[in-house]
Amino acid sequence: MKPFVSLCMIVKDEEKVLQRCLDSVYGIVDEIIIVDTGSTDSTKQIALKYTNKVYDFEWTNSFAEARNFAQQQATGEWILVLDADEYVERANLQAMIDVLKQTDESVEAYDVVIYNFMGVYGERILQHRHTRIYRNCPHLRYDRAIHEQLQRVNGEYVQAKQGILTVYHTGYMHQAVVEKKKHDRNAPLIEREIQAGESVAFDYFNLGNEYLSKGEIEKALESFVKAYQEKKDIRLSWVSYCLVQIILCLKYLKRFEDALRVITDAETLYSETADFPFLRGEIYYLQHRYDDAAKQLEYLLENKSKYPYTIKTFEYVEYDPHMLLGHIYRHKGNLQKAMYHYSSALSFNRKSYEALYHVLQLLARAHHQEEMIQFIEDKQLANDELAISLILRIASVLHLEKVIQWYALKLSDETARRGFQIKVNILQKNYERALQQILKSSVSNLQTYIRTGSLDSYDLLVTAFKTNQLDVVRLLLHLVSEQKEKEFLLFMMNEYKEASEPMFYLLLLERTIQLKEYELFEQFFALSDKFPASVHIQIGHLLHRYEFMDVALQLYRSVENMSAWDAESFVNVIEALAVKNETIEAVQYGLLAISFGHRDFRLYKYVIELMNICGISEERKKVVQQAKRIYPDSEWLKEKEK
Repeated sequence: MKPFVSLCMIVKDEEKVLQRCLDSVYGIVDEIIIVDTGSTDSTKQIALKYTNKVYDFEWTNSFAEARNFAQQQATGEWILVLDADEYVERANLQAMIDVLKQTDESVEAYDVVIYNFMGVYGERILQHRHTRIYRNCPHLRYDRAIHEQLQRVNGEYVQAKQGILTVYHTGYMHQAVVEKKKHDRNAPLIEREIQAGESVAFDYFNLGNEYLSKGEIEKALESFVKAYQEKKDIRLSWVSYCLVQIILCLKYLKRFEDALRVITDAETLYSETADFPFLRGEIYYLQHRYDDAAKQLEYLLENKSKYPYTIKTFEYVEYDPHMLLGHIYRHKGNLQKAMYHYSSALSFNRKSYEALYHVLQLLARAHHQEEMIQFIEDKQLANDELAISLILRIASVLHLEKVIQWYALKLSDETARRGFQIKVNILQKNYERALQQILKSSVSNLQTYIRTGSLDSYDLLVTAFKTNQLDVVRLLLHLVSEQKEKEFLLFMMNEYKEASEPMFYLLLLERTIQLKEYELFEQFFALSDKFPASVHIQIGHLLHRYEFMDVALQLYRSVENMSAWDAESFVNVIEALAVKNETIEAVQYGLLAISFGHRDFRLYKYVIELMNICGISEERKKVVQQAKRIYPDSEWLKEKEK
């Protein structure tokens, strides 16, 4: 009997993930075709456990040619295309096959939804649609060397229906990208497609994605804009995604006003997608327009039914709005509401480092660590090794020594456990004991400590200075790869005269504050004159963030050239003065900042609110009007205008 569904795959060196993929489909599809393009690991041996239809194909720098070769070997009525780093849920696949058995003959292909797990732990999920199921007909073939598209032999692209199958993809997680060097492989193939000139808009879109993933934002934006300008049809599935990418590039470049203009235009085209209302709220948040942002994000959460679709990620519907609202309410001092939103985000994505970090951070302000452990257990947040590692990493950052002690015992890796034991000794100020444990550790052990998040360079630096054993710093020279960081370590050992990158210095100062080693802070602060004058401003920001407002205020005022102050400096000074009820002086600093050309929304808000307290009504009206010219869409300003 002729097979109904043939799985077609092209693979190369996929021994780490191939079994997971094949286990998810074995016994459900009728035929498995595997085309190997030059594996040097055990990929083919794994494949042969599931099928005898394993073929060699010499790589021609064309994914389309490899996929078409695989199709030629298939005998099923329908073809399912998967990559080795993908998998499906078996019940979902069976349901999709049931749909295929009832499909009208006029339907040639189906799109699937692909969930792309991103980050280190797969904590972010992006989605896209792609045609992965099609009839095994001679007139249907793949085209293009990369980001291949299914088309008819006459050149027409296939109009696929939306299927019910979901495919899970782990190939964009951090480690997989590093190991596969996908950026090095993809960009030249895309450039070749652009030279061919057949689908220029789509090629520029894909090139923009490559630039964006490498952090080359300006190039990415240029490519996305070209893609949008060259599009042939607004209904093409990638066009809406391209608009989202343009907005994200503008966001990264802090071109917020341009981003808002694109969002306004996009909302007229895609009125039922959650991406654009969320991104509007995020831009408001990044402009420090917290009231406007909260109103926008709460509207989105309360009206989810109006936005049944998403373009880039379904996390724009709930997870991301809840996270931003958590940040907003924490900034406002409403910790109860902040906890509600962080907890809601965590319920939506239990793998989220960010959500769990903020939940535990808020719990630590009002609860004993024993209660935090009980919370973690009640919520079943530590139900596997990866989850335990995540909790330990967060507890280490938050300096929760009892939480570390409790969960370190549950780790199977003895070296990792030892690293967290050293961290506990540092937190308990048992520096001599920590030093002895460090000295007994090999370089490989130290690398494990850093990789698992138990220790970092700043823990070792503090330990070295507290025990007066600076030779320990030499161990760090074997652990850091960045030249600037090595120069900083040599500077701290008095073996390098010039101070290097201030970032490392600021992180070391922050660690002394976290560990409450204030004498060590003073010792390191004495080195600040070795750095550019702007470092005093950054130290002021650091002290203000840890609520040493008076000390920060003194430090800001010690920088006599106020043109060197950034907007954050003025905001922090205003907040410190307001706490001291020195309202008039706070208003004066705000007006001075505005006269210097700073456009930070918080400056206008503080001045308007403080003028209201002081009864300065006429000048207040002028400030409101001035702010409205910069932020014409601010609902908060419209309220203050009344």
